[in-house]
Amino acid sequence: MIGFLQYLLKASICLILFYGLFAAVFRNRTFFLLNRIFLVTGLILSFIIPLTDLSVLNLRSAPSLYAALGKFSIDQEDILYQPQILLNGKTTLNFALILPVIYWSVITALFMRSLLSIIKTIGIIRDSKTFRHGKFRIVRTDAGMLFTFFNLIFLPIGECNPLILEHEIAHIRQMHWLDLLLAEIVSLLLWFNPFTVLYKRSLKLQHEYLADHKVIKETNRIENYLECMLNRIQYESFNGLVNPFYCKTIKKRIIMITKNRTSVKSLGLYILILPLIGLLLLAFTTSPYKTEPKSAFQIVGGEDGNMPKISPVDESKVSQTSGYGERLNPLTGKKDFHKAIDFAASTGEKVVSTAKGVVIEAKFDTDKGMGNYVLIRHDNTYSTFYSHLKSFTVKPGDPVEMGQLIGYVGNTGLSKGPHLHYEVIKNGERVNPADYIPKMN
Repeated sequence: MIGFLQYLLKASICLILFYGLFAAVFRNRTFFLLNRIFLVTGLILSFIIPLTDLSVLNLRSAPSLYAALGKFSIDQEDILYQPQILLNGKTTLNFALILPVIYWSVITALFMRSLLSIIKTIGIIRDSKTFRHGKFRIVRTDAGMLFTFFNLIFLPIGECNPLILEHEIAHIRQMHWLDLLLAEIVSLLLWFNPFTVLYKRSLKLQHEYLADHKVIKETNRIENYLECMLNRIQYESFNGLVNPFYCKTIKKRIIMITKNRTSVKSLGLYILILPLIGLLLLAFTTSPYKTEPKSAFQIVGGEDGNMPKISPVDESKVSQTSGYGERLNPLTGKKDFHKAIDFAASTGEKVVSTAKGVVIEAKFDTDKGMGNYVLIRHDNTYSTFYSHLKSFTVKPGDPVEMGQLIGYVGNTGLSKGPHLHYEVIKNGERVNPADYIPKMN
């Protein structure tokens, strides 16, 4: 779930940058259709770009490391409610659980609000008279509101201005409700991002510009249309999946109707979307070897290379072990295949590197529940992984010797007690660590 929230954060960053480009360059230009396409495309690409990984194009640049770590992944375990011990020794709640609860609670509340708005609209339809106008349905209301909802046109009783009706028909013919539905879904998913409100407001404004332009083009009655807008200003607008005819942006619409058309030469500015997309693709591209220090390629060993040869903890301090192979998962109570050895020991016991190598990663994992962990690459064949540490004493890029202190036994992540989770990776596959510990052979 934390991985999904990280994805939403990336999508949110994309949306902010797309809106920033629109606000800075395109907002005041009269290319209304292009602006609509830009904004809708930005909504869609904001969710596609974080899923795109260009690292596959560069796999040949480091085949040895990809072979060592490319297939390596941490087993996903069931998430349990538990405290986590951080580097400073203080206990805190498991945010991997709290954040999803908060996120989905707000999603539910906002969805219920949207649902109530739709129910309210359906109630207006039920209590009002509906008429056919060609392919369209007109709902006459006594609430004084004027808007479109999907393929329905809501007109106040007594309203008969054909220009207003043509404006609402333009919304339906241009299928603006599809954009609004997409924007509403994005607003739900990215409720924590205030820019979604600005983004949706800008999209609705482009819809109004397009409908205004359509009416004026077909009727050629710009003076009458402007008079109609000024006479019918109302302050109540309907939120949600509707297009209100009058809103607080009436001044901007009048300015756009009366201003000179933007020069065709400005069309070239829309190519700016390409470098923005390229920048975002590169920013969110992940690579299984991008944290690889250059010195790691220079690691060489003796006859056996830098094969792990010792125990990662003092075995005299180990109270119990859970070996490699099929077992009952202590967290789930179900059978699974354990591709590691767990050494149960007191919190704070020393953890050492089992061979010479270079630290690839040393950080706290919030996604897979491994807590504080260290990943060391020893040569083109072997890597080792140490997790649930109380803390670590190394950082990425550090060279380490066999037997060098790299951290301390802990209880971080998804763990039922202090222990070290130790893995040996050979050519990208997790093998039995017992085969590389003398006393356990």
